[in-house]
Amino acid sequence: MTHLFLLVIFAFNYVEVHTSLGDSFPSYRNCVLECTDKRCEKDGTRYKRNCCGAIFDVFKWKCSENCKYDCMWPMVEGLVERDWPVPQFHGKWPFKRILGLQEPASVAFSILNLLTNLFMFNRFREQIRFTLPSFNIWSLYTLVSANCWIWSAVFHGRDTMFTEIMDYISAYAMVLFAFYTIGHRILLFSKPIIKSTFTLICSFAFIYHSLYLLTTEYDYKYNMTTNLLVGTVTGTAMLIWAVWNRKKMGHGKYLIFYVIGMTLASLLELADFPPILWTFDAHSLWHLATAPNAYFMYKFAIEDCKHQRRMFLK
Repeated sequence: MTHLFLLVIFAFNYVEVHTSLGDSFPSYRNCVLECTDKRCEKDGTRYKRNCCGAIFDVFKWKCSENCKYDCMWPMVEGLVERDWPVPQFHGKWPFKRILGLQEPASVAFSILNLLTNLFMFNRFREQIRFTLPSFNIWSLYTLVSANCWIWSAVFHGRDTMFTEIMDYISAYAMVLFAFYTIGHRILLFSKPIIKSTFTLICSFAFIYHSLYLLTTEYDYKYNMTTNLLVGTVTGTAMLIWAVWNRKKMGHGKYLIFYVIGMTLASLLELADFPPILWTFDAHSLWHLATAPNAYFMYKFAIEDCKHQRRMFLK
């Protein structure tokens, strides 16, 4: 679910960071060096001897990564005791792993978004016939959204190059398909050639963006700008279409509620802070805040399809 709120999401969530204040401390660096030298094989991937439970094998945590994790917490505890600000380490806030998950709250709330979308789509299917023109579009919208939230959960559970790129591509797919969904509704009664051209343009945009991310060194600025542009256009189109048709299609109000709700939820990303209980950061709370807004999107879908049915019966 992605529209105008992406102004904040991609500006704050996808910024390339190689070094942070926390991992620049000499005591932290020395701890990591000593730990890897004592525990790890030369490649830093494997342990010299089996010392960890099966949970680490499941998530494929490298020995060097666990050393960074273990060395981070004495630093954090020392800073907290002195009432000093807690910095980020390697571009991330300190998070306590739960069951091996890197950012457990973001994982849980990504799954919550997934379940909310599936629950509302089930309500959609109970009330709307598959013969209506928009039925397949909303089915695909749910599929694309579900894929995005699955990869969001995977990425927050275990940040690797592969899970990161899949999260970015899936997020862009959701942004672009939201644009396609509202565009399809606006062009619903247009000539087939116009609708086909619009579909080809959106398909090309997704293929080009995905191939660019997969075949070049990751360009964070490009990805942020692209998602911001598409998201802003989508949110603006939703608001204009809803206001323009407010007299004959009152259910457009649900689109307005949706865009407003998602935009307000994105303000959480502005309040970046160390995780509460080392679990709940601003980004995870943003995931929590976005989940209820699925109600407005699918409520619009349900009422709009009912409106289409009444038009065809006339």
